[in-house]
Amino acid sequence: MRSSKRTNFKYYCLFLINTFVIYFFEVKNGIICGWDLQFHLNRIEELSQSIYSGHLLSSNGSFAFCQIGLLVNKFYPYLFLYPFALLRGLINPVLAYNICLISITILSFIISYRAITYVSRSSLSGFFFSIIYNNSGYILLQITQRGDIAEYIALALLPLLLEGFIGLIDNDNLLKWLWLPIIFILLTYDHLLSTILFMLFMIIMALFYWHEFRSKLIKLIISMGIVIVATLPVSLQIILTTHQNRIITPIVPDTLQNEALKPSDLFLNSLNNNVPGLLSEVNVGIVVLLCVIFSIWTLKQSSKLGRQLGILGVIFLFLSTNLFPWFIFQHTIMHVLQFPWRFLGIATFCIAYAISVALQNVRGRNIAMIFFILINMVTFNYMHTFCHRNNQVIDYHSVKQYNNYATEAVYTDYMPYQTLHGINKAANFRKASDIHRHIALINGKRIRLSNRQIHPEYDRISYRLTNLIPNKKNQVTLPLLNYGKNYSKDGIKVQQSSKGTTTIIFVPSQPQQHITIYLR
Repeated sequence: MRSSKRTNFKYYCLFLINTFVIYFFEVKNGIICGWDLQFHLNRIEELSQSIYSGHLLSSNGSFAFCQIGLLVNKFYPYLFLYPFALLRGLINPVLAYNICLISITILSFIISYRAITYVSRSSLSGFFFSIIYNNSGYILLQITQRGDIAEYIALALLPLLLEGFIGLIDNDNLLKWLWLPIIFILLTYDHLLSTILFMLFMIIMALFYWHEFRSKLIKLIISMGIVIVATLPVSLQIILTTHQNRIITPIVPDTLQNEALKPSDLFLNSLNNNVPGLLSEVNVGIVVLLCVIFSIWTLKQSSKLGRQLGILGVIFLFLSTNLFPWFIFQHTIMHVLQFPWRFLGIATFCIAYAISVALQNVRGRNIAMIFFILINMVTFNYMHTFCHRNNQVIDYHSVKQYNNYATEAVYTDYMPYQTLHGINKAANFRKASDIHRHIALINGKRIRLSNRQIHPEYDRISYRLTNLIPNKKNQVTLPLLNYGKNYSKDGIKVQQSSKGTTTIIFVPSQPQQHITIYLR
């Protein structure tokens, strides 16, 4: 027992050192902005402003995303954003974001280590897995160039999903199987797309262990029941919101076939340990690429689970490329995948497990430490390359810059479908429209509203309208999305316009008037 505690302590110290290596360059100057970072900072800001205005749940798009009533947080669950949102209101927002991100990375190392130690029955395998997985090119991409907090958290939870799966078919432990429904619930409240991908992964694993699963049918049914009941708030909210309106699903610039990676690009970018600058340059990194080669070489000597995951890792790598006929699935539900290279996360997980099991049999007194140092050298170089690109940086003293960046994201995902009717969605999905520029139509005249004329509050936005015609019926179309349930008071009639925005009809008593629209 004392030896086990000493080993855990040693590994935890190494995880802290590894985390320091990852963030040494990245957090020195502030926040380095990636592809999706502004999207997630706006989600955090929406939630933070809601909390500090006295509400537990996020507002309906009044504080962020250009204050146009975009219901991002209704369609994109935000459970794991609460630490970001709470800390953002207490200290410097740039520092708050970095503290939360570093904390998640440390937890990811520990979760990976403990989960795989249980699955493999070897603390050394757990250590190797945690180091390979958390230093892989695809995982690091999420906290660097991509800036996707939600997928990063989902990938951090994936090892616990495998632990729950093994616990379900393992008669030696009566409680480990509960991780299976618990993690699926947490994934649903974090990143729905990862939930779907990981569910596919678990279904494939279940086929491998079908005979064991037949005797565990009751536990499996209980797991499904727990997940369905616990995720009802998310599913019902989405169903009720989409019942009245057709919603714009996340837009992809191109087809699935064209967004899939070229095998040569995947290989060369991984070999070069390239930090992606384009979507077509996403890769797994040189560490995982070498692990693929070594795991295939040692496949026969691996455990049953190691062989299965090694083979699955190669299959998922194949699925991320355009060798797979993705054009067949372009007009199916699979189009929500957006980018086939999302399979690289599961591929990395499978390959990291396969190689970690093989490495525990490698003899050498200091093999773990040598391995740790080599991988950290690769990571240190990767992070240096990323941090010395020309990405936008928000430093610790630029709170105003942060506030603008965290409230002015231009997105069209999750808008009412008619908002972009007749417009090329792929070409305009991040271009500012009249709505984003706060252009109102007042009695047929286009007038741009200034920030001083717009006052956001929780689930409502007040406008100070000018150029009104007193004592006559006025019609104003506001730069505010309407999902069919917006309303006002004081006899003001609220309608959904043909473009999915908010139209109000009222009789003002003077040329200017304050109007409040409640968002639902």
